[in-house]
Amino acid sequence: MKRAQILRIGLFQLAAGAASVIFLGIVNRVMRVELGIDLLTVSVLVGGGHYLGALVAVPFGHYSDTHRLGGYRRTVYALAGAALTALALAASPFVAVWLSQNQTLLGAALGFLFFFAEGLSTYIAGTAYLALIADLTTDSERGQVTGVAWTMLMVGIIATGVGAGIALRNYSFDSLVTLTLIGGIVAMTLSLAALIGQERREAAAASRPARPPAPPPLADALRMLTANASSRWFGAFLLLSLFSYFMQDAILEPFGGEVFGLDAASTTRFNAYMGVGVVAAMLAGGLWLIPRFGKPRVTALGCWLQGAAFALLAYASLSGLASWLPLAILFLGLGAGFFTVGGVSLMMDMTFAKHTGLFVGAWTLLQAIAKGPAAIVGGALQTALARSGAEAAQAYAGVFAFEGAGILLSIYLLSRVGVQAFRRQAESFGEVLAQAAE
Repeated sequence: MKRAQILRIGLFQLAAGAASVIFLGIVNRVMRVELGIDLLTVSVLVGGGHYLGALVAVPFGHYSDTHRLGGYRRTVYALAGAALTALALAASPFVAVWLSQNQTLLGAALGFLFFFAEGLSTYIAGTAYLALIADLTTDSERGQVTGVAWTMLMVGIIATGVGAGIALRNYSFDSLVTLTLIGGIVAMTLSLAALIGQERREAAAASRPARPPAPPPLADALRMLTANASSRWFGAFLLLSLFSYFMQDAILEPFGGEVFGLDAASTTRFNAYMGVGVVAAMLAGGLWLIPRFGKPRVTALGCWLQGAAFALLAYASLSGLASWLPLAILFLGLGAGFFTVGGVSLMMDMTFAKHTGLFVGAWTLLQAIAKGPAAIVGGALQTALARSGAEAAQAYAGVFAFEGAGILLSIYLLSRVGVQAFRRQAESFGEVLAQAAE
């Protein structure tokens, strides 16, 4: 892909980053703080509904493999998902206020359906987008494309966080409505700019041969997914590595305050240390390291750095070394960046030409399964250790040590993954299914 094409397709991730900050960061904060909705209710509605939407990733990915819309396998689906997400974003302030005035079981159920619909649209758009990148790129191009696109995701997150903070400095409902409306319009505009003209349209006559082969049913396609040894190893790697990493998501800032007495401004800077590491690693990994050392090694490097970062955090907690925190969190960001650019590129390699959407959908679902409960488990483990008699520093150190052990174990799982072996097995199984269909 040409640089201009890479930058343009990355605009979709820029839009996704902006939307996620507003939806999962600002709207849920307003629901809890300004509107007074119970925190558990907010977590279940916003987080639970959103991540449950990932259940659509596998069946939708398979559907997009076998059903073109308007001559396109991915573009129309991605844009439709983005449009529905933008509409949900614009409607979210009104839904949030309605929920605050209707805190009943029926109100919660209707609210959950709204956020679940947002999750469905988000994962439809994301699955189609990832499958499109896999369709458009060669193995050697994916590292560079992933590095640029996911860097733009971080830029969208950071820029929107800063902009939203300014826009909502003096909170009012009207300012929130303006923010979500502008956010939805900008996100949809960027999505259109990113995707229009990227995928080659197939004419109706060309897309319907005289005797079209019947696509394998979803059940058979899933059998192909689970029967592949490398596919199983890669799925286990994604689950364990992402679960281990995201356990820190809900405890890192409370850790700084509770163990070291840092104020809110100081712990907020943790995000800056992390962001610098992530962006630097994604750019260096995608543009330089992957072409020289390959995706598995860059992914493993990210895991090693994350393991080292969790070890540093545990040691700093036990030793009371607050001065080590910036370095440890920077390492964590670097590890996350290398892991992301290497892992996402590898994920796109772990697909089969006729079933790209199916495999991308499966990996997307596994990411959501790992990320959804990870923060809850991290908080629960810290609480359990504290209630068992451990001091706060020891309890947090125990969580970090647990995360580090999980990350290091995931490196072994990664070593069992072979892209070429995966493709040989997938192709062989696909031929069996094709012969059975005939």
